[in-house]
Amino acid sequence: MSYETGIVLAIDELKDRMGSSIVTIKTHMQANMSSDKKWLNATFLTALKSGVAAGDFIKVKNSYKLSPEFKKKRIDAAK
Repeated sequence: MSYETGIVLAIDELKDRMGSSIVTIKTHMQANMSSDKKWLNATFLTALKSGVAAGDFIKVKNSYKLSPEFKKKRIDAAK
């Protein structure tokens, strides 16, 4: 699982209305990460920044949530 996919799953499963903080996303991902994979913080932060730049995530203060366009794209892909 890529870091961006893990971030999407973490935000989706946490279901925080105001967005999920970096710490809670990181904690959730580390808890669900396989034991043979090493945690790379720089890759995690790069995935967050690229997701914001691509329009997949919205940064609200120090929290992140899924953008409405990304949610719509996911629903269309599921059909």
